[in-house]
Amino acid sequence: MMSKHTKYSRIVGSDGKTQYFLVPVEEFQQLLEQTNTDQQVTIPNTVVKMHLLEEMTIIAAWRKHLSLTQEEVAHRMNISQAAYSQIENAKHPRKSTQKKVAKAFDIDERQLSV
Repeated sequence: MMSKHTKYSRIVGSDGKTQYFLVPVEEFQQLLEQTNTDQQVTIPNTVVKMHLLEEMTIIAAWRKHLSLTQEEVAHRMNISQAAYSQIENAKHPRKSTQKKVAKAFDIDERQLSV
């Protein structure tokens, strides 16, 4: 019986079971991107409540949920507290700004889009 040629290589351990697959880089990157987009994004109830009931911006709600001060977040973003305050109070912050805030909060940027 001849084996069919594929783009993948399989590495078998001493127990005879497949241990690893070698995949072309381009396909691996596509799989990673697909995995990232397939993951469900959730927002904690406390953040949603603060945002909707207390009419807090989503960024402010996340900061309070994470028990961070404006100064701490500003430091993480390498900006002044006053500059961060403007970001936090903006009704519609830019996508690039949301990305930076998400990184400072260590959350997925999609969690800032409500």
